Amino acid sequence: MSDRTDYLQAVCDSQVSPMEVIIKQQQDPDFYYIVDVRVGPQEFKGIKIAGAVEIPLTELHQKLDSLPRDKKIAVVTWGVECTLAKAASLILLNAGYDVVEIGGGVAAWKAAQLPVEPVA
Repeated sequence: MSDRTDYLQAVCDSQVSPMEVIIKQQQDPDFYYIVDVRVGPQEFKGIKIAGAVEIPLTELHQKLDSLPRDKKIAVVTWGVECTLAKAASLILLNAGYDVVEIGGGVAAWKAAQLPVEPVA
């Protein structure tokens, strides 16, 4: 394979769209364990994906043992320009977790009018 092909395959393997997550959740509600890794005050975050567990990237190393190893971890952040989910993915992959990033973050999820809830 070429470098471009390898890169494109890696992108496909590392991301899922919000719609892919919803469809998979309808088929198997326990398939994804969604982790919101955004860093910031609750009032700034406002909402999160319904059912997502909040573990800010700055706390992820300390909370790895709280994550299930039998589910695919889907990390989410602010939006397409944010790299927090990529950093979280690297931490999780290096710790042996099966992980994907929800492409477009909370912004894409909200834009698709998918279920959200207030940040606790």
